[in-house]
Amino acid sequence: MMKSLIKIMVVTFLMVLVFGSVSYSETLVRLDHPDLDDINVIGFELKKKGEIDIEAVGLRLKYRDDLNVYTWIIDYDTREPVWVMKDTRTSKVKGRRILRMAKASETLDKGKYELYLYSGSRLFSGISIHGTGDFFEFLGDLFKNDRYEEFEDYLDDCYVELSSDEISKGDIKIFDVNGDLPGALIKFNKLGDYEYVKRGFTVDTPMNLHIYAIFEFPSGNRTPVDYGWIIDADTRDKVWEIDRWNTDWAGGSRKNRKFDDEVHFKKGDYILYFVTDDSHSYELFNANPPYDPLNWGITILPGKDFKPSAFHDYEPATKSEPLIDFTQAQDNDYYEQPFKLLRETSLHIYAIGEYSYSNHEFVDYGWIQDAATGKMIWEMTSRNTQHAGGAKKNRMFDDNVTLPEGEYIAYYITDDSHSYLDWNDSPPFDPKSWGLAIYPAPEFKKEDFKKLSSADITVGSNILVKMVRVRDHEKKRDKFTLDKQTRIHIYAIGEGDRDEMYDYGWIIDDRTNRTVWEMTWRNTEHAGGARKNRLYDDDIILDPGTYEVFYITDGSHSFNDWNSPKPRDPINWGITISIVEK
Repeated sequence: MMKSLIKIMVVTFLMVLVFGSVSYSETLVRLDHPDLDDINVIGFELKKKGEIDIEAVGLRLKYRDDLNVYTWIIDYDTREPVWVMKDTRTSKVKGRRILRMAKASETLDKGKYELYLYSGSRLFSGISIHGTGDFFEFLGDLFKNDRYEEFEDYLDDCYVELSSDEISKGDIKIFDVNGDLPGALIKFNKLGDYEYVKRGFTVDTPMNLHIYAIFEFPSGNRTPVDYGWIIDADTRDKVWEIDRWNTDWAGGSRKNRKFDDEVHFKKGDYILYFVTDDSHSYELFNANPPYDPLNWGITILPGKDFKPSAFHDYEPATKSEPLIDFTQAQDNDYYEQPFKLLRETSLHIYAIGEYSYSNHEFVDYGWIQDAATGKMIWEMTSRNTQHAGGAKKNRMFDDNVTLPEGEYIAYYITDDSHSYLDWNDSPPFDPKSWGLAIYPAPEFKKEDFKKLSSADITVGSNILVKMVRVRDHEKKRDKFTLDKQTRIHIYAIGEGDRDEMYDYGWIIDDRTNRTVWEMTWRNTEHAGGARKNRLYDDDIILDPGTYEVFYITDGSHSFNDWNSPKPRDPINWGITISIVEK
C-alpha cells in the first residue's frame, strides 16, 4: 500500500515538472437563448489586463452572405468594436447544418466593455444565389414555412461565452447597459420609427461640442432617411448636418452610418433636430444593426474646450402667424397668392411635400415666381430639402430666403395621392404642415409686406406677350412691335414627342408672314413630369418690326386637366415673351 502511494506521488510530481502547473479556464460572461429579432447585451468591467477566450455559436441561413445570429464586443469608452464574429472566421457545427461556431482569443486591457448577441429574422434579405438549381430551390423555400421554423428551432443553440485562465470572476464586474454616454448634454438615443425630436441650446462663448450620432443612409440615396441637423436659431442657417462624407460606417449593414467628432460653435442660440423614417431603428432593425445599437439617434457631449457655465438649454420661439398659409394640403389641391415686398426682405419658408424617387422630381411642392416675368425665384428641390420623417419621399424645406423689392406669386400644388389626411405611406412628423407656409424672418417689418390680388399685379414693362394657363382646344394669338433690333426671352411650356408638337407656340413676322421661331421637340427640353412636357427657355434676336405670337393646344393634357404627370411649372403652360434687360 505504501509503495503504491509513493508511486502515485512520484507520477504526479513528474507531470507537474513536464506540463507545469495545472490551470483551469473559468467562465466569466455568457449570453444565450436569444429571442427572434432581439439584441442581448451585458456589460463587464475588467479590473486587470488579460487574455479572454471567446466561444460563440451563431446562425446563417442558406443563400445568405452574412450571419443571421452573431455576436461582438465594443469598448465602453470609445464605442469601437474590439472583436466581431464574422462568417469567414467560423466553422460548421457538426450535425447542425445552419449553425456556425467561432473560437477566438483576445487580449483586453483593463476597462469596461459591452458584449452583444443579435438574432435577426431577415430570412430572405442579403441572399446570394448561384446557378439555376439554387434559384428553383430558393423559390421553393420562399413559399413554405420550413425556413422560418428551422430558424426558430436553432435559436436556442446560439450563445456566446467568455472565459479565461488569466482572469477570474473576482477580476470582473458585471453592469447593466443602457447606451447612455457619461456627461451627455443632450441625449436622444434608442430612437424608434417615426421619431421627431428637437432641442434648443445656447452657447455663451465659442466652444467645441462633441456630436455622436448613428443613423441610416442607404447607399443608393442622395440623403439620409434618418437625419440630424443643427441650425442657428436666428438666421435659420444650418451650422451642422449629417451627410455621407462627414460620417463613417457604423458596423452591421452598410447603410448604418456614424458621426463621431467635435464641431465648433460660435456664441448664439441653436436648435438640434433629428428625425427617423418608418423602418430600421432601435425599435426593430430590418438589417444587421450597428455595433452600438443603443445609441441609434444623437447625443451631444462636451468638447475639448467646453465651459459648463456657458452652455444652457434654450426654448425655441413658437412660430408666429404665417403671412401666407397653404398647409393641410390635400389631393389635387392648387394654391396661389400674389404678394409685394416694398424693400429687400427675408422670409422664413416652411414647406413639406412629396418627392418621387422613381421620376427624380417633386409631385407635391411649392415655389415662388416673379409676378411680372414668371421667372422662378425659389422652389423645393431634392438638394435644398431634407427628410421630413415617415416615408422617405416626405421632404421638407425649412429656411430663410431673402427676396429683393418686387412683386411675387407663391404657389403650392399636389398630385392625386399621399397628402394630408389621405396618406398612402407613412406621414411626415408634422402632417398638418403638409403644404407651404411663409413666416416673418428676423428684422421683418410688417409694413414692407403686402398681399395682392391677381388684378393688383403690375405687368412688367418688359413683358411683350403673356399667354399662360392655356386649356384644351385653345388657339391664342397676340402681337408686339419692336422699334429696333432686340434680344427677347421666350419661356414656353407645351406638349410634344419626337414626331410632332401638340401644345406649342410660334412667332410670325407680320410683314413677311414668315415663321421666325417655333417650338419643336429638338429645341426644347424636358419640363418635368411626363416626358411629353416640353420647355423652351432661351433668348433670340429679332429685327425691328411687328410680330404675331400663336399658341395652340389639342384636346387633352393642358392646364389643370392633365392626363399624365404635370410639368414642373404648370402655371406657365403657354408662352411668355419679354425683352431681355441689359
